Amino acid sequence: MARSARIISAGLSLLEVLIALVIIAILITLLIPAYSATRARAQRAQCTANLRSLYLGANLYVTQNGSWPQITMVTGSDTTRQDFAQAWITALSPFGPTRTTWICPTIQNLLRNPGYDTSANARIDYMPMQFDAKPTTPHQWPRQPWFVETADVHGNGNLIVFTDGSISDLKTIAQHSARQGH
Repeated sequence: MARSARIISAGLSLLEVLIALVIIAILITLLIPAYSATRARAQRAQCTANLRSLYLGANLYVTQNGSWPQITMVTGSDTTRQDFAQAWITALSPFGPTRTTWICPTIQNLLRNPGYDTSANARIDYMPMQFDAKPTTPHQWPRQPWFVETADVHGNGNLIVFTDGSISDLKTIAQHSARQGH
């Protein structure tokens, strides 16, 4: 009997269990914002990597073909947007960018992760700029955007990749322009 009494008294009281649970809940509450911030930074880094891949693929396309891809979007239904997206995916895929490269992970999460792996569901989250077919036009202006993220989902404005391969966001560009007096 003494041994079983010792085991029971060695256990935790209800108050001690509740205190432990409250401490765990507080720690979880403190970790959630840190996790969210880390996830947001990782998604922005992935978007930057996607833009860099699109830049490299487009640059190789221009080098090989002598001009920017001549793909225009006809306004109208979702089908035309999907056709436009599929045409760009197809044009740059021989140069490295995959279908996934065109998808911003933050936008994908905000849309609740819809499928985009078929032509029928094609979408691009980085809008390509339109240039004429002259070989020098895409490289004519160093700060000309090549691809612009379709939404401001990272908090500093849409991400943009420029002719010179640099990547920035609209807020940083606006601050730089204000300092330069433009």
